[in-house]
Amino acid sequence: MKFKKLLMECPILIGITSIAILLTIVALCFKDTVYAGYAGEETFGRHPALAMVFRGARDNVFPWSSEGAAGANYEPVQESSEGDDEAFSEGEENAAQVSEDNADGSSDGGEDTSFESEDGGDISGNDAEDEETVYEFTEVDDDYFCDALFIGDSRTVGLSEYCEELDSRATFYSKVSLTIFACMDKEFIKTEEGTISVDQALRENSFGKIYIMLGLNEIGVGDTQYFKDAYKEVIDRITELQPDAIIYIQGIMHVAAKKSDHDKVFNNDIINERNAAIAELADQKRIFYIDMNEAVDDGNGNLDSTLSFDDVHLKASSYERWHEFLLHNAIVR
Repeated sequence: MKFKKLLMECPILIGITSIAILLTIVALCFKDTVYAGYAGEETFGRHPALAMVFRGARDNVFPWSSEGAAGANYEPVQESSEGDDEAFSEGEENAAQVSEDNADGSSDGGEDTSFESEDGGDISGNDAEDEETVYEFTEVDDDYFCDALFIGDSRTVGLSEYCEELDSRATFYSKVSLTIFACMDKEFIKTEEGTISVDQALRENSFGKIYIMLGLNEIGVGDTQYFKDAYKEVIDRITELQPDAIIYIQGIMHVAAKKSDHDKVFNNDIINERNAAIAELADQKRIFYIDMNEAVDDGNGNLDSTLSFDDVHLKASSYERWHEFLLHNAIVR
């Protein structure tokens, strides 16, 4: 009788509650398949399970997308987000992510690689007379970054917070939990007029170098080709908006062995596979692939656990290694 009375008096409340319960059931049923890429945040109690459904819808991932849109090639496991509140305390609403790395786990960064663009041609838009130009990585000083832009997720946020040399010179468009799928259109860059997207910011500002590190939060969503296609769209758009900039595709940073060995999705084998894919987007003329994992790896293709507080993110003192790698692996034209 009480339920019947409640139903008569509060039909909207009952309806909303019923829908929430239904979406929660759907999220839990598909948390290890379709919604694997979103499961980590909910597991640690930061958001209700039904939030996975809404995040999936934002990225065009639905329960019936399990065959292609949500990582059917992998068996997802939870992300680790321990310690993220300590490392990044600026009130970001999303949970921290997981890492990224090189195609074979052991690039030496100082040598000129030979990846071609996806279709075998030059995607840089350079004139034919520049086709024979060969660029080599060289050492620079910190002033090289005065016209540089860094786009990335929580790891890049950490680079801005704990590397004064870069933060005082470069521009950072970085945000905790940022993904390649949302990095251009999500409005999170604060201006005097309000928040704007990276796309708009690149239309209003000019940069000489643009560094990108994204990819770990996305591992549970789609397969490698899906990720590569999305990455290429971002590179193409940046190339269009910043035709004179050198673009650096940074390999996804590895996770520590403890994380990699016990996670069926967020592990270094898959990170390497995705790094190999995005490395192919480099044309060696204005788009270059660099892999900073050599600066933080333990020698076995894993993030050195002594450099991390959660097997995913670097300690504050460890960001200097990333900084030094960038100083020794730059292109000067």
